[in-house]
Amino acid sequence: MRRHIAPLSLVLSLALLPAAAPAQTPTADPDVRCLLVSNVFAEKEPDAKKKQVAILTVTYYLGRVDAKLSPEKFRTAVVAVGKEPLGKDIATTMTNCARALQTKQVATAEMMQGIAKSQAPAAAATPAKGR
Repeated sequence: MRRHIAPLSLVLSLALLPAAAPAQTPTADPDVRCLLVSNVFAEKEPDAKKKQVAILTVTYYLGRVDAKLSPEKFRTAVVAVGKEPLGKDIATTMTNCARALQTKQVATAEMMQGIAKSQAPAAAATPAKGR
């Protein structure tokens, strides 16, 4: 994972460079948008709690992006996000990305609790060996 985080600043700066005009403008991937916006907040946010949320959000979206995009598609998606006018909407985007992560965390915790409950009776019914 470390190999992807360090170059994000470089990738962000590359996204701002003018690119050759494609025949069709690629659609910006929402996961890449969240990754890049949360990376900005992870680097610039002065509030420690908000910075920690941003760091966790970077990690989450980095995993999502890494799992679905090749390096070439990732670069194309970064360029597409770089062409979007985020401006004053960047804080709203960060909030939405962090909320999506929180929703996923809650759903995962509920799923894990359900699995644990379904496994508990089976574990209790099995006698311990050697005692």
